[in-house]
Amino acid sequence: MAALMDLEVEQMDVKAIFLLGDLEEEIYVEQPKGFRALDQEDLSEIPTESNDFHIVEISSLLTDSNCSHSATVSSKEEGLKLFHKYGPCSPSKHGKANAPSVRQILEGDQTRLNFKQQSKLYGENTVKVKLDSSNTFEYAVNVGLGTPKKELTLVMDTGSSLIWTQCQPCKLGSYHGCYKQADPIFDPSKSSTYINVTCPSHTCSLTNTTLGFTTCSSTSTCEYAEAYLDGSSLAGYLAKERLSVGSDTFDDTIFGCAEFNANVSVAGTDGILGMDRGFLSFVEQTSSTYQRVFSYCLPSKASEIGFLKFGKAKPVSKSLKFTQLGASYSINIVGIKLGNTKLPIAFQKGTASIDSGTVITRLPTKDYITLREAYRKAMSHYQLAKPFVILDTCYHVGSLLKLKIPKMSFLFADGLVLDLPPIGLAFPINSNLVCLPFAPYPGGVDRVLFGNFQQKTLEIVYDVAGGKFGFGYGGCK
Repeated sequence: MAALMDLEVEQMDVKAIFLLGDLEEEIYVEQPKGFRALDQEDLSEIPTESNDFHIVEISSLLTDSNCSHSATVSSKEEGLKLFHKYGPCSPSKHGKANAPSVRQILEGDQTRLNFKQQSKLYGENTVKVKLDSSNTFEYAVNVGLGTPKKELTLVMDTGSSLIWTQCQPCKLGSYHGCYKQADPIFDPSKSSTYINVTCPSHTCSLTNTTLGFTTCSSTSTCEYAEAYLDGSSLAGYLAKERLSVGSDTFDDTIFGCAEFNANVSVAGTDGILGMDRGFLSFVEQTSSTYQRVFSYCLPSKASEIGFLKFGKAKPVSKSLKFTQLGASYSINIVGIKLGNTKLPIAFQKGTASIDSGTVITRLPTKDYITLREAYRKAMSHYQLAKPFVILDTCYHVGSLLKLKIPKMSFLFADGLVLDLPPIGLAFPINSNLVCLPFAPYPGGVDRVLFGNFQQKTLEIVYDVAGGKFGFGYGGCK
């Protein structure tokens, strides 16, 4: 047209136009119809708490810089204060300064599952689950050990059998070495109630079947050791001591007095409070008092406090429901519902379990893919981001104040339905990036592992003696 009419052609690229001069006039700009910026979503058009979606404030997913409660032991009715070991509520002097990054937490979580799966392949009595440094175990309580009582910060772990802490002089034969822990290392020589477990004895022999290795020292004391697939190890003396839990005391509690650690660390704490079903666990050793019953509530974020209770305490939640609890804390999750739709997923009965030390919930690979695709379809109003470590479904949320996420429920074999708390449906990498907090189980294993991220704010009850698993909403109130 320009050539036919002998016109001069001038071009202007509107994407690269610059106003170089000073403007004295007022300029009015109207946003094109139908256009909406990602960080300016009109939440008035989003139904709050609909049948299919939750509306979650981004700030509720992020940890505050200050603790919202006191982390001191309170009444027996309230139980022990349960806190994130790196959060502002932790009494640890190392605190937030040594906290692992989100990447390290997720990498450690995957490592824990890898070694847990390998331990099943090679046998529980010969290869143990790696205690992978500081990045997996998250929640801890304060207990007392010895006479006079020495306060210790121990990680609560439903996947461990042994109660253990490090002991002075951190020397076992020709071996020596303790990691730097939160509090001064326990010194047995300063306690009037400390007793070594002798050998040969029934206790030492039985421990061998639980931990994998015990031996008699030259002084007829029972030594134990745990070896891990990565070459790390933990060794010490098996001993008996007075354990103080809130206002209760338990004499002759068997624990591991670890005096040698090779590459094993639960940094930020002083050891582990083993809560599984083994005969050395806290659950079994206090069974005459607490009847093999305990409950906990994991706080919604690291700047808040939860609880750990023992015995048939009065429940906090008014919506407590019970289903079957099997060996190794197995539970009968058989399906998942997203929004109002039951997904085409059917887990085999007895393949699901619950764990306080694993962060991200794992599913069989084919079922994870089914959930992921349905979640992505429901989250299509957000921009999909690159995968982050083990999380492959992440979203840019920009400067949004609120997040619209699909509701999700676990379906149990007996017809019970657990609606997962909104706080557990989006994992925050930072204030601008969130991810689906599920991942495939390592090695293509056909198992379900209910991780602690989805347990937050639920009151979780383990009635081991009664074979019952309970859950209720609003548990940390």
